[in-house]
Amino acid sequence: MNSISNLIQSSNPYSQFVDQLVLLESQKKFRLEDQQSQLNDKQSALSKVSSVISDFTSQVDELTSNTSDSFNPLTSSSSNEEAIRVDSISGLKDPNTYDISVSRKASKDIMLSNVMDGTATNLAGSGDGSVDITIGDKTETISISATNGDGTDKTNKEILESFSTAINDMLGEESDSDVFEIDNDGNVQLSVKSAQTGYDERVQFANATGALTDITNNMGHKVVDDGGTLNDLDAEFTVDGITFTRGENTVDDAISGMTFSLLGSTTEQEQITIDKDVETADSNIDDFISKFNEMNKQIRQQTFINGETGNKGPLQDMRSIRNLTINLRQTALTDMASAGADEFNNLSEIGIGFENNGNMKVEDSELLKEALTERPNEVKNLFTNDDSPVTKMYERANTFTETGGTISSLESGLDQKIDFLGNRIESESKYLEKYEERQRETFAEIYQMQQEGQRQLNAVMSQQSSLGL
Repeated sequence: MNSISNLIQSSNPYSQFVDQLVLLESQKKFRLEDQQSQLNDKQSALSKVSSVISDFTSQVDELTSNTSDSFNPLTSSSSNEEAIRVDSISGLKDPNTYDISVSRKASKDIMLSNVMDGTATNLAGSGDGSVDITIGDKTETISISATNGDGTDKTNKEILESFSTAINDMLGEESDSDVFEIDNDGNVQLSVKSAQTGYDERVQFANATGALTDITNNMGHKVVDDGGTLNDLDAEFTVDGITFTRGENTVDDAISGMTFSLLGSTTEQEQITIDKDVETADSNIDDFISKFNEMNKQIRQQTFINGETGNKGPLQDMRSIRNLTINLRQTALTDMASAGADEFNNLSEIGIGFENNGNMKVEDSELLKEALTERPNEVKNLFTNDDSPVTKMYERANTFTETGGTISSLESGLDQKIDFLGNRIESESKYLEKYEERQRETFAEIYQMQQEGQRQLNAVMSQQSSLGL
């Protein structure tokens, strides 16, 4: 039958008629597929709504986090950014000014050997050597050989290079050592530098023997050679008249709650100033409003209905979704019972309201700025108190996106319907395959009978013609 079916599909005049029959019989499947497509559109729309609701609640979480002060942030400045840089003021709560001067930065310890002829072998004459080297809290014993593998004496440069390499290999990140050829005459000099700044990170040698005695006994600290002392490796600065010394140039324990860096010495007293950052506080409020409006816009797009055309969003029939931003707007303008006398008790009192399309907006920017400048803690209460309007908005929105919440339940119901329709569509597809096969077989038989009848008629007519009839 397959060969006949193939023949029929290519030449049978009834093939198009069969296609039309199958198309008519497929209407039920088409309706099921259309229903499934609509449900898939609902799933996609729910996902978009869930995303913008989560963005809104995340913004509230960020705004009300205990680790940030979104409503009364501070900003810092230094009168001399080339000498003092403020890195963090996360632990400060109030504006202030600090008088600061820097006598010197912390520096790394550098020890230099005597300059010597790199091609000479006088160091080898003192024989193999060892020495204990301490940098910071790490101590290693360095040993070097004064001769090559063939028994010949190493040159001074080769011994210095062996020593330098051993220091870098054994002390790792604690040190930075190198041998420099300082002129065109082959003279060389060894440098051993601590990787970190400060007196406690200074380079120290002890228990030297052999060639390393000759080298280390004659090494001097550059800071001392320049007329200072080893204590000058530490930074020295004053804050409000109090003198500090620190081994590092990043200081986090001089002014409680602040970290700053010393970049250079000062010739006069400078200032670090901590001010209120009303612009950032205002921007934080704007971010909150923006996330609410993104949520409102998305929900309106998915739940709209056009009374004239009948067009509607995929979630128009889901009342809980449709009413969410309406409920949130009403909540935003309710009074906060915990507010004290003459304290802000709703968002409208700090200049925040709503447009006709449901978008939140700042209706009075000067009122909001004044509230953030003069009464930031009261503004914060409107967002963080247990009975505050924003807390209630957050709790309401969160019921939609939490595990087992409104959207999760709606999605679960849609999943079941989509799966059910998928099974019915699959069943209809199998039925239609068999239906089409039966129709083609039937019309193939009819066509075959017609062909046989035509053949017999042609034979009779041919015979009559031969008889002259």
